[in-house]
Amino acid sequence: MQLSMRDWRLPALAGAALVFARMSGGRLPYFLLYLSAGLLLLTFFWARHALRRTECMVLVESDRMEVGQSLAVKVRMDNDTFLPLPWVEVDDATPQHLVVTDMPRQATSVPLWGSRMLTFKLTAKRRGHYTVGPIRVTLGDAFGLFQGRREFRSKASVTVYPRVHRIEGLPVPLSQPFGPVRTREKAFEDPSNQAEIREYRAGDNPRHIHWKTSARKGELMLREYELNATTHMMIFPDLCFHAQVRDMARELSTEECAVEIAASLAELGLRRKIDTGLICHGQERFTVASGRGQRTFHEILEVLARVEAQGKLPIEQVLELEAAHLSARSTLVVVTARLTARLAEILIRLRSNHQVMLVLLDGDSFAPAAEAQAPAATEAAATAEPHTERAALTGLLAMRRVSVYLVSSKDDLRRLADLRLSAASEGVRSWSQGARA
Repeated sequence: MQLSMRDWRLPALAGAALVFARMSGGRLPYFLLYLSAGLLLLTFFWARHALRRTECMVLVESDRMEVGQSLAVKVRMDNDTFLPLPWVEVDDATPQHLVVTDMPRQATSVPLWGSRMLTFKLTAKRRGHYTVGPIRVTLGDAFGLFQGRREFRSKASVTVYPRVHRIEGLPVPLSQPFGPVRTREKAFEDPSNQAEIREYRAGDNPRHIHWKTSARKGELMLREYELNATTHMMIFPDLCFHAQVRDMARELSTEECAVEIAASLAELGLRRKIDTGLICHGQERFTVASGRGQRTFHEILEVLARVEAQGKLPIEQVLELEAAHLSARSTLVVVTARLTARLAEILIRLRSNHQVMLVLLDGDSFAPAAEAQAPAATEAAATAEPHTERAALTGLLAMRRVSVYLVSSKDDLRRLADLRLSAASEGVRSWSQGARA
């Protein structure tokens, strides 16, 4: 709380009146002196009293939002004094690297024993968990002689989730031949989900003959059931500090892209009724047990909103530590910007017991080598794999039935299914969908 003089003309007039009254005497100089001094004291106590008795409350319409979305914020000013507040300026001091506000400063007046509501919008620039504000209030007296500044700490917190892209047509490999997901691949017939009734053909299972329909039509008719399968999809975003590539000028980073892909895959699992979980090593170890429904999805988003790429373990060590605790029903999805021979070896070994997907981020597209501002740039440059070696490793993985997707900074993540690599080269081609949502 700070109170200061805004206009020095009235104090200067009071000083001049004092000098003139002392030198010449008379009623007029002393009248001007008493008038200016009384007005000065009145405005001082007015501003100080209003500053102490003014309260500010921050209200938000929701405590969750997504990167790029806007949130309405209401600031309520309460005047608990018998004096009106003729002018009040309200300034939102939420850090600008987190949000963009449509109206950072507003001016209003508050009546005596009254209140005023101000509204503005915040647009999230980056994910995280933070508090709205602080709110800085500047007010003064009716004559504008004094102004007081006070900062109100808000208790309104907001969690900003990463941007979620609706991925369509991505064939998630299914590990178990029975479950809620319809597929054209090897699966068990689900007797609770009949698909159609057709004519009996030689070699069909006679137990599936529909006798009532056969009697009505005079020929053997057969029931067909949906082929259903399932899996547990575990997502492993690479959040090792030394594996990230950042371009501060364009505000691009492999960290944010990996987090958005992880969130989008979790949303895909939610839609397809696939048990989905998350394991990542950032500033600490985060894990979400595989499950279905909105609750699991929100738990994953909460983790992805808070995690930072401050991990010390490379993704190879993370997989070696965590994969041993996963069941054979798990499909592993690894999202990383760095493919090494060691990582390829681990993925191929895991393929013997699990379905494996690799989403590889093209680091050169996020920050060209000459402009890259990645942490530990010297070390990263020394350990970076040449483009030809990456092509050889991705081809090897594809031949070993590891699904590989190459993503650049300009790609639309909603079309992730179109970015799958073939076993022959690193070129991108369309891939026929093996499972339907």
